[in-house]
Amino acid sequence: MKVLHILYQSLPQVSGSSIRSRDTLMSQKNIGLDVVAITSDFQGSVDGGKEDIINGIRYIRTTSRKETVITDNKKGVLVQLKKLFSIVSFSYKLFNCVKREKPDVLHAHAMFYCGIPAILIGKLKKIPVVYEFRSLWMFQNKTTKKTKLDLLVENFLVSLETFTLKQVDAAVFLNDDLRTYFESKGNKFKNSYVVNNAVNLAHIEELTSKNAQSENRKELVFGYIGTLTAYEGIEFLVECFQELNDLGIKNKLLIYGDGISREAIIDVINSRPDIDTIKYLGKVSPNDIPQAFSGIDVVVNPRLNNDVTQSVTPLKPLEAMAYKKLFIGSDVGGILALISPNKNGFIFKSENKESLKNIIKRILQLSDDEKSQVLENALMFVQQEKSWQKNALMYEKLYNSLL
Repeated sequence: MKVLHILYQSLPQVSGSSIRSRDTLMSQKNIGLDVVAITSDFQGSVDGGKEDIINGIRYIRTTSRKETVITDNKKGVLVQLKKLFSIVSFSYKLFNCVKREKPDVLHAHAMFYCGIPAILIGKLKKIPVVYEFRSLWMFQNKTTKKTKLDLLVENFLVSLETFTLKQVDAAVFLNDDLRTYFESKGNKFKNSYVVNNAVNLAHIEELTSKNAQSENRKELVFGYIGTLTAYEGIEFLVECFQELNDLGIKNKLLIYGDGISREAIIDVINSRPDIDTIKYLGKVSPNDIPQAFSGIDVVVNPRLNNDVTQSVTPLKPLEAMAYKKLFIGSDVGGILALISPNKNGFIFKSENKESLKNIIKRILQLSDDEKSQVLENALMFVQQEKSWQKNALMYEKLYNSLL
């Protein structure tokens, strides 16, 4: 069976979405599916070529640029309209790709920019179409004051996503909360499925075997590895560690990643030149992630409370568990769906510094046996419940049901 995956973004751009796509394709390839991907006009290539081979999988590029123009920055209406109308040219490129590749299934991934062309071409070529919705991305630039135009744009984008989900042969959601969001508005789908986030354990084991392992440290090192967007709460995290430092708790905090909040985070760090234990270490490539994890003992994911964080289950907790690191997360819905407090991780009240500081103090008091038990529980959780091998078999069953 040949599956053409239609991606808005992919590696080499590093994000939660591109990592999920990488693991989706790798796991499907590992169970014997013939997979190939085509990416949007906004996703650059590795070296400016027409195709890239990443982890043994072919990525067909629709632009010759290296630079990726996908960003979390808020865009003006004219820019958004221009991107919307570019669907026409992307549809033509996708049509030609389908003629060449002759896939059995079209699997479009968020957002509607990929889904709508897939629907049109699927109907023309009589190929079943799967559309995967991953987050309420249209709400991620949430502000306290929204103009009528902001609300109009949000509602329009929700309508486009709803239309896409209702037209495909099968709608896939990242979690039950996202499916419930649409169903609560009276929407009905031809077929709907939930394929939760997971970790590619085999890939992690392969990478860690080639990289340095965790060192034996006297003091626990805390860290964050990921996209630096406002809702991740990294400025909040830095401020907490600055306050802990003032209390005499001088454990290191290491931050890796890139994103629209990078400069703001650096500014907060630099506001306290007297503290040398909080460091921003730049962006990290996928192959270097094990090296970054090797220098961290406790991963912190201090997400702020908004529509996106309440409904989207992040990869970071699962990656922390797979890399055998302790995990601290805020009590937003996406994280609570993965963490059993004090069993496979630790939870604090979102946007509450005292709550986070108390959890950190508590972890610093844990015995080696107590830490080992949490790490063991966490690893068992991802091995038994959050494996991409299981997800790949779910996708295969779904595809077969459409043929």
